[in-house]
Amino acid sequence: MASRVAGVENVPHVVGSGDNRVLLVLPDVYSSFGAAIGVVKLVGDPPAGVPSTTVGRAIAEGLIRKIKVSYIGSNTKRKVATLVVAGDKASQARATLIGSTYSTFKIRTAYYPTSIQLG
Repeated sequence: MASRVAGVENVPHVVGSGDNRVLLVLPDVYSSFGAAIGVVKLVGDPPAGVPSTTVGRAIAEGLIRKIKVSYIGSNTKRKVATLVVAGDKASQARATLIGSTYSTFKIRTAYYPTSIQLG
């Protein structure tokens, strides 16, 4: 899920822009690429008029999307992490994330998880 990363502290973030901003508690891994995908770490008091919600509820309301990124870990195995992206930044998020750093590792691919139902 997008809300737990081992060894990383969860802190409040403002996700989105304009009237579509929400306050979410997310892992502190968005420092190098967060502004480009619409996720900004909250410093100080929360902005007035920005509601606090959960990741699941924000996804259901269409304010954010989950995106998966893969990178080569320290033991040369491919690892996958799930991040959140603001809804208005979803169209350019894949291109923005590829080549960025996630926990000191270079992101190789980024994709939106989809599921299909057979039968």
